[in-house]
Amino acid sequence: MSVNNSIANWIYQKGNDDNIVLYSKVSIYRNLDNIRFFYHMDKEDFDKTESILRTNIENLNHEFEYIKLFNEPNLNIRILIENLTIPRNKNLVNASLYTDINQSSSLLINSNEHLEIQTIARGLELEDCFNRAYKIENELDKKIDFSYDKKFGFLTSSPDIIGTAMSVNVCLAIPCLIWKTPDNIDYFINECAKMGFEASIKNGLMYIKNNIMIGVTEKFILDGIIEKVKEISEKEKKIRNRIKKLDRIEIEDRIYRSRAILLSARTLKYRELIKYSLWLRVGLDYGILEDLELDTLYYIIAAGRSGHLKQLYQKSNYYKNIDEMRANVIRDILKNK
Repeated sequence: MSVNNSIANWIYQKGNDDNIVLYSKVSIYRNLDNIRFFYHMDKEDFDKTESILRTNIENLNHEFEYIKLFNEPNLNIRILIENLTIPRNKNLVNASLYTDINQSSSLLINSNEHLEIQTIARGLELEDCFNRAYKIENELDKKIDFSYDKKFGFLTSSPDIIGTAMSVNVCLAIPCLIWKTPDNIDYFINECAKMGFEASIKNGLMYIKNNIMIGVTEKFILDGIIEKVKEISEKEKKIRNRIKKLDRIEIEDRIYRSRAILLSARTLKYRELIKYSLWLRVGLDYGILEDLELDTLYYIIAAGRSGHLKQLYQKSNYYKNIDEMRANVIRDILKNK
């Protein structure tokens, strides 16, 4: 099977602790001074914001591709969302996008805010994401007046994101913690909440993000989330080591069963793909899946998403539904390894 070129290239760029930390993401929200916020903007406001931001972004020394999202097919928009290049639940009717070749840095114009600068990377690379995002922000800040209040900080269309107006997100694969020590999960969720961070579990993945942006510094947010992510990652590693010594047969059975299902399934839901691929990560960590690479596990998570599958099979009527498509793609990828 040929490589699906719609997948963002940042997934192939190794990052720190990337067997456990799937990705790090930083988003910075900015609005232009003296232009109304999104929900009160008219066509003149949208055009003015677009003109100011386009002119200044294109004068930066960055190789960004420009996309007017209104002109893009719905499937292309869905793929950009699945690649995490565009956040979900955004207003895109008047929006434009600048993104680099790897889709690791992007600038979204005229969505819920005038400007959202986003950087993403595989593994625990929050400091790198932060530095890249703020380099772009600082370059633009020298040319553009962003809406700022001395008391409240950067102003936005939503009171939830004023202040630093910076959102930090990390996704972790912690199957052994969830399996063996669910009490630890509750502990980490509560500890994160005490610091103003939100931790949640979905499909065996843990997501951590900051809920507070006002009254705190960027450094507080960044350092606090990095500390928690490292703590959770180290706990997952300790549990993996303990299981390997005390429950070797049981854990190896989970790993090999997961691989067998992915190699044989004729229908496969996305949550099942995530579940089984996480155990293959443990198998890689143990060194018992020598013919697999971590890049492949990143790839199947990306290639198994619905939008990517629909693009791959858009000229084929052979498969009846998306779960059949997914199973076929994953079988082909793993059999060719």
